[in-house]
Amino acid sequence: MKKGFLFIMILIFMNVTAACDFNKDNDERNVLEQIKEKEEINVGIEGAYPPFNFYNSSNELEGFDVDITNEIAKRMGVKVNFVATPWDSIIGGLLSNKYEIIISSMAITEERKQKVDFTEPYYRTGAQLFAPSNTDIKDVNTDLKGKKIGVVTGTTFTKEVERLGGEPVLYKSDLLSFLDLSNGRIDGAITDKAVGGNIIVENDYDLSPVGNILYDEVAGITVNKGEKELVKEIDQHIKDMVKDGTYKDISEKWFGTSIYE
Repeated sequence: MKKGFLFIMILIFMNVTAACDFNKDNDERNVLEQIKEKEEINVGIEGAYPPFNFYNSSNELEGFDVDITNEIAKRMGVKVNFVATPWDSIIGGLLSNKYEIIISSMAITEERKQKVDFTEPYYRTGAQLFAPSNTDIKDVNTDLKGKKIGVVTGTTFTKEVERLGGEPVLYKSDLLSFLDLSNGRIDGAITDKAVGGNIIVENDYDLSPVGNILYDEVAGITVNKGEKELVKEIDQHIKDMVKDGTYKDISEKWFGTSIYE
């Protein structure tokens, strides 16, 4: 009986060990392998940052980021599932595996690199202050003290307002901050130069950029820590798009020029 019991226990142990090894093999597959196997990539995107990513009048997602994403997915041989997510929780969604990557004009910063990894920059841009055309803000380095300046929650622009002595007023999106700015509820707003210019044109606001770009920013595609193979593949597709002219075509469609460098 004891020998029989021991034999049964050995069989059970072997089966459990085999099952654990199988699950371990599955868990150790990198994200790129999982994406290729299911032939689908889930992409976190804000959807409220025109002309980079936004919903048009037909409630369809479009913009520079959307076109870049679709082209990358095409070259990977997978379909895209966009997951629209508020900006202030978009990194949290990646960390909780709601999507495999974020392509949503995220600036590469040292603070963010503590939590996530980035590809090489896929475009370069700059932070710009916008204000009413009749503003008394003439010099951004001296005239922002005590001014209410709109910024989107979770962006790098908040610290810039504080550095310049202004009072940051937080919004869910640039569309909302520019609406308040046009109605006189705040004194200015800081966002990407191209984004602000697009909002002004689309809404016919009497607003203008003030001074030069405050600082340059580079945007990267965001992934979870350690996904080196996924980063490597995306980087290569971006380089190929630049080389064969596809990137230039997409960029000129939205900005009239290439924003890669």
